[in-house]
Amino acid sequence: MTGWGRGRKRAAAALAGAMMALTAATASAQPAPAAIATHADRVIGAAVQQGDAPGVVVAVVQNGEMVLLRGYGFADGQSRVIDPNTTLMRLGGVSHLATAATALAAAEAGTVRLQQDVHPLWERAGLAVRGPSTVTLQDLLTHYTGFGDRILGQFAPAEAGWQPLVEYLNRAMPVPALRPQTATLPSAHALSLVGATLEVAGGVPLPTLAQRLVFGPLAMDQTTFEPRLPAPVQSRLATGHRWARDGLEAVPYDYPQTYPAVGVVTTGVDMGRLMQAILRGGVAPLGQRLWTEESNRALLTRRATNDSSMPGRSLALVETPLGGRIVWKIDGLANGFSASLTLAPDLGLGIFVAANAGTFRGLGDLSPAGALVRGFSLGLIEALYPPVPAAPVPTRNIAPDDRADYGGTYRSATIDRDTPLKFLRLVNSVHVADQSDVRIVVGNEVFQKVGLDLFQGGANFVKFLRDDDGNVTHLLRANEVLERAPLFESDGMQRAFMAVTLALFGLGAAISLLALVLRWRGARANIIGLLSAGGGLLLIAWFGWQVANFSVGVAFVHGVEGLPFPKIAWLPPLILAPAAFLYALFGIGLKNFNRYSLIGIAIGWAAFYPVLTTWNFLG
Repeated sequence: MTGWGRGRKRAAAALAGAMMALTAATASAQPAPAAIATHADRVIGAAVQQGDAPGVVVAVVQNGEMVLLRGYGFADGQSRVIDPNTTLMRLGGVSHLATAATALAAAEAGTVRLQQDVHPLWERAGLAVRGPSTVTLQDLLTHYTGFGDRILGQFAPAEAGWQPLVEYLNRAMPVPALRPQTATLPSAHALSLVGATLEVAGGVPLPTLAQRLVFGPLAMDQTTFEPRLPAPVQSRLATGHRWARDGLEAVPYDYPQTYPAVGVVTTGVDMGRLMQAILRGGVAPLGQRLWTEESNRALLTRRATNDSSMPGRSLALVETPLGGRIVWKIDGLANGFSASLTLAPDLGLGIFVAANAGTFRGLGDLSPAGALVRGFSLGLIEALYPPVPAAPVPTRNIAPDDRADYGGTYRSATIDRDTPLKFLRLVNSVHVADQSDVRIVVGNEVFQKVGLDLFQGGANFVKFLRDDDGNVTHLLRANEVLERAPLFESDGMQRAFMAVTLALFGLGAAISLLALVLRWRGARANIIGLLSAGGGLLLIAWFGWQVANFSVGVAFVHGVEGLPFPKIAWLPPLILAPAAFLYALFGIGLKNFNRYSLIGIAIGWAAFYPVLTTWNFLG
């Protein structure tokens, strides 16, 4: 053998030895199952003990093995113990992963193709959708089609009100809120279109198709998309709880119309088996391949993003930077439930957590259960696994662009656009201020321009979209789309409008009382009536607007007494404005007061009409 050949063999042997050493070092750096269990007991056990949630289930997979499967607390809040093998939990948005897995398995079976236009399948099913001329399953799974969303009507309170998927989508599918291929705009209805497409292509309902292609091969025998749970199954479902004024209270089961996006019911052990299959490259425990390795990579690599500088989405999961590593995560909520699933491919790690308590307190703040479920996986990785230094993010050169037209109020584009729930956008707003051509402030964070409509602030980026006329329409952050508020919807304009209302009513009400004491007559009294009646009604509406804008979360939990206004502040509009109306009806006290006060009331409501229509309160 030549020296060159011997050298190549020695190099290969050295490389193999190094790889073995690296593998051994990585394995030795991973925590033992006992350490993971201890961490879970300390964090989750303590949280359940102090009442953050009635019950929690957790499953952890490491290197293909289920190293932790545990339940804490009670399924019904008092007596039925959480069992990770049998207690059923609702997943909410984590259902996206099961829908994506079913789509991949259907593609592997030749039932569909992820890149094919699905319009022919929709036409076969009689599904009429207004949207892009070409739509693929991959576009829908990555939320890259621009379809909007709607909260109202997604859940039926009773089984009798539940509709089949195609029938529901024909009635309730929102119109696109963005041009396709523009940004990732999360939409439960877009994911429901995935389910409808699979049902048409497979010739069977989604629950049956998922059982045949995914849940059956993985022995996920207790998992289903079926919203109408049979009585024996429903008896094993944990009782959901919401955060009410006096603590947690049970909520009834409701029936999800958008079940491909939010409807999965499952156990901790079943979700552990799904994580095992993904971390094994799409292979079931008994060796059956569910989908190709290339398809599996689509679950764990970026497939869509709002900009190449930002984290994005895979076919099912959200790219989440954690120090120097990337984990893939998805959170979900259902009525009375919170869930989260995280995969860290470089660690061979999967973590699933679910609680039978709501994710939010009111509508704005994470509840204790929500904070626990959404933060547990990241906290476990940071606590038990070796850190990876984060690579520095270099600041780019400032782009040669002199436009400074980004300032304004931006609100979530994922909330209903055509129902009264549009007013919830008020609790999720971002304010942008132009400081110069190349410098803006987003909230309290300063950003520098580094590209065309692209700004950088440290490791974070924001990007702006424009319409065909060059007007800024949207603000993009990592996996988030915010829509620029029109002038009348801006906070400044609304506050100015209501400030005038307050001034009118305050002046009118004060002089009206004085007029009653002094028995005024004539023109002065008529003007007073206009001010008091019109301004009084508008002030009542102003308080309603303030509740929606600043206090909706508090109000949902604590009622009126929890609002950040003293109770005495409610008395003037609640007493004086109706009094003015009574005077207008019966002509008490002031000459011609009835005629002009009624005119004032009409003017008041006419003036407030734009506010009501802006937030869809008249629809």
